Amino acid sequence: MSKQFVTMKKTALFFVTCIACNLSQSVWGQTKEQNISVTVQNDWTQEKKNEPIVIKLNQIHADFTIHSATVWDGTKEIPSQTDDLNRDGEADELAFVIDLPAQSSKTLQVRFSSASALTTYPAQVYAQMKLNDKGQKHPPIQYLSVPGTTPPKQIYSALAHHGPAFESDLVAYRIYFDNRQSIDIYGKKLRQLELETGNYYSSQALRKEKGYGNDVLWAGKTVSAGSFRGWENNEPQYIDKVSLRSEGILAYGPIRTVVEVDDRNWEYQGKKLNMTQHYILYAGHRDLQVNVSFKEPSVKENTFCTGVMKVEENNIGFLQPDGLAGSWGTNLPEKTDTINNPRETVGLGVCVPKRHVSKTVEDDANYLVVVNTDGDRSLSYHLTFCAAKEENGFKGPDAWFAYLRQWQQALQHPCRITIK
Repeated sequence: MSKQFVTMKKTALFFVTCIACNLSQSVWGQTKEQNISVTVQNDWTQEKKNEPIVIKLNQIHADFTIHSATVWDGTKEIPSQTDDLNRDGEADELAFVIDLPAQSSKTLQVRFSSASALTTYPAQVYAQMKLNDKGQKHPPIQYLSVPGTTPPKQIYSALAHHGPAFESDLVAYRIYFDNRQSIDIYGKKLRQLELETGNYYSSQALRKEKGYGNDVLWAGKTVSAGSFRGWENNEPQYIDKVSLRSEGILAYGPIRTVVEVDDRNWEYQGKKLNMTQHYILYAGHRDLQVNVSFKEPSVKENTFCTGVMKVEENNIGFLQPDGLAGSWGTNLPEKTDTINNPRETVGLGVCVPKRHVSKTVEDDANYLVVVNTDGDRSLSYHLTFCAAKEENGFKGPDAWFAYLRQWQQALQHPCRITIK
């Protein structure tokens, strides 16, 4: 056998091997897809605007790992996002918002894919979490955990704006990273996203040039606007004794932000509870959805509370047995800077589903709703607010309280979702 023949044979074998390898990569690397139909039904007598639609991906039963999805109303693509909510590296939910006329339905097509997303949608929400540092660089972070023995003031001061901050074009919120875990609010004059440049503490120049808003509430030791608390000795309780305290951003947008607060081994009412809270803000919304879950089945024996504070000056408010509470008043949000931060008038609201309401209590500082998990390991409620400075906003308590009651009705009539 000649050396030339041997060389030709080896060359041919090499090419065959390469072809086989490429074919194998083509087959195994092929993008997989699955299409479904989703019918959204609005049975309510009122129109739904920016209605949140959430599809649990474990209901899809895809034979591949879902890395992206697109939502279609005929030939029109609806902006959406997939979110990993348990931080295991795989998407858990698909979320988007749609408008639906009263008593109508719409059937959408959803295409799930094993490939990464190709489309980038314009941001309708925004979230940030940053460190304070000596160099004043404020590097962004996504998730932070600290031992429960860390003094609350230390970690509170270690973060820019004291915790994660997030916004829609209507409102902005932040959640304190300490034992209070209070929800603070940022009121806007104009409908726009502001946090990326304003960083929650907008300058006078930004307020003048771009109409930026600012912090509009001094929460103090109250429940502020819908903060979640323990309930013991007939008063709200902070989440004090924990082994590990964590806060982070699970979703940055473009349709919703999801902020997580996680408390490990919370010593509460004679037990150790592992509690996770998700704070979800959707595009076009001023209200914030709060989902609280526990790992312990015995949590049904515990009680908690939320509510709204009585704003410092000229407060007017109400508290309903079915879990709706509202407040309106004026305060000085930044007591250390009375020149650059004038008094602000705000409206606050919280809505707890009736099945979770144990009782309602009014004290000197708050309108409180005492809640339980209704025999389950979880509970959900919503909170909201307005700033009187908003253009075309609510200019008095009557208009705000009327809105809150309509908002409660809307929450009680969610759209029905059918997947095929």
